[in-house]
Amino acid sequence: MPPRLPVMHLIRLTYASVARSGLGYEALTSILRSAATRNEELGITGILCYSGNAFLQALEGPRSEVSALYLRIARDERHSRCELLGATEIDERDFVDWSMKLVSWEGALTADRRALLLRHARTASLEPWTMTSRQAHGFLSELAEFERKQQAA
Repeated sequence: MPPRLPVMHLIRLTYASVARSGLGYEALTSILRSAATRNEELGITGILCYSGNAFLQALEGPRSEVSALYLRIARDERHSRCELLGATEIDERDFVDWSMKLVSWEGALTADRRALLLRHARTASLEPWTMTSRQAHGFLSELAEFERKQQAA
């Protein structure tokens, strides 16, 4: 009988958190560069959208690796109010292009971006804690498509 291959269960985990005061853009990009390298090694992909001190992030990958990463993130003292919005098994990734994509919500607040947020969150400002898991996923997926089009232009 041939050996059984391990089954890889892919999940998408979405959470919100608040950056501690003093965490500037340069520190954030430094953290994300090292996270992107580690995520690539672990087979994790994702997107992080931030506005002011609010973070909304989706992580995709093998269930055990994503779960372990979320536990580390939740204990990280550089942010607080870490709240799990949802976790679900997936058949395919939505953020496969990036080991970690960083998107500043305030960086280019256009009419299209405002409409995107209103479609998914029904608010004029990014307040991830008011979103359901489905709203957060829809928002981040559409934001990722928007970012892909911007990169291609």
